[in-house]
Amino acid sequence: MRTFSIFILLFGLSMNLWAQQSAQEAMGKLRFLEGNWQGTAQTTTGPGQQIHLQQHERVEYRLGGKMLLIEGKGFENELLKFNALAIITYNEQQQEYEMTSLLHTGQKTDAYFVEKGENIFEWGFDIPKGGNVKYKITLNEKGQWEETGQYSPDGSQWYPSFYMLLDKE
Repeated sequence: MRTFSIFILLFGLSMNLWAQQSAQEAMGKLRFLEGNWQGTAQTTTGPGQQIHLQQHERVEYRLGGKMLLIEGKGFENELLKFNALAIITYNEQQQEYEMTSLLHTGQKTDAYFVEKGENIFEWGFDIPKGGNVKYKITLNEKGQWEETGQYSPDGSQWYPSFYMLLDKE
């Protein structure tokens, strides 16, 4: 019986180690984002209304690589118009990414964050009063961070709402 208990303990420890390695591997897939980025962003605020920004993103790992912190700042004529923080982690028990986004306006959103391919991720959320928003992050062939956003009032028809193209500093 004692041998069986030791086996169960060792099996449990090895499974826990496997989960930790899985989280390390999952978070490592985001390493292409690490660093300082700058470029342009355009966001649609209504029919025919767009804001053009000089965008800066600072991306760094925290907590020994278990958390990715992204801070974005968008400027229009040197005036800060957009400031957000995103925190991405990997839930070892659920085997999925988790993302929280915080805006300078005080808004907080828990978003989904999923891998769609090598250096391609999608994140998004439901809008409380109806509709959905989704974004696709890609490292393009030039090594640029390209991000597109779409809005849907009903989940079936999607409209472009955001575009960002950044170079690593």
